[in-house]
Amino acid sequence: MLTLSIQQRGNSLVELMIAMTLGLASITAMASLVGHGIALNANLLAASRLEEELNAVIAVISHDLKRAGYYAHTKEIVISPIGHFNPFDGSVIIAAYGAEQANSCINFAYDRNKNGVLDSAPNNENYGFRLKDRAIEIRLDGSACDLSGWHDLTDPKVVQVTDFSFSLEQITQQQMTQARVKIDLQARLKKHPNISRRISTSVLIENYE
Repeated sequence: MLTLSIQQRGNSLVELMIAMTLGLASITAMASLVGHGIALNANLLAASRLEEELNAVIAVISHDLKRAGYYAHTKEIVISPIGHFNPFDGSVIIAAYGAEQANSCINFAYDRNKNGVLDSAPNNENYGFRLKDRAIEIRLDGSACDLSGWHDLTDPKVVQVTDFSFSLEQITQQQMTQARVKIDLQARLKKHPNISRRISTSVLIENYE
């Protein structure tokens, strides 16, 4: 009777070690790629958050500034200019708090309740924004730039404002002189100081002279 001899061959130890080394290298490369992707995604999310925060702040400031000088009884001035005046004209004042950056505080007023009077109580019609300790603050109770009575509009524990300034200029359009306020704002994330954004915009104040 004939007997068939079958030889079984497996991988040698050297081949197994080479395969394990290649596999480990592939896993390491993949882990590094995934880690880089996660870090990149985190930075993009952080930058997006900062962008949204600054856009929201600029929107609030611009919306309020556009009201500066508004006077509900303007019609009376047009009909009878003698003896009538707008108490909200000249209310835009640019200054700074303490040793903060120059021109980093703006005060203004407008006729919010439409009674034709610049009220100081119970509803104060003086408003403003300022830079203090790397935060943008909003004016309450008619406080001037160097007084208390302001509240944070941004959280310095999250966003740190590094540049905030205003400038006021007069422009003439269609034979009408109007005021325009330029706003410069730059900030960074406290946890990611390398991520920063700058926004520059202008606000036309149609009611202000």
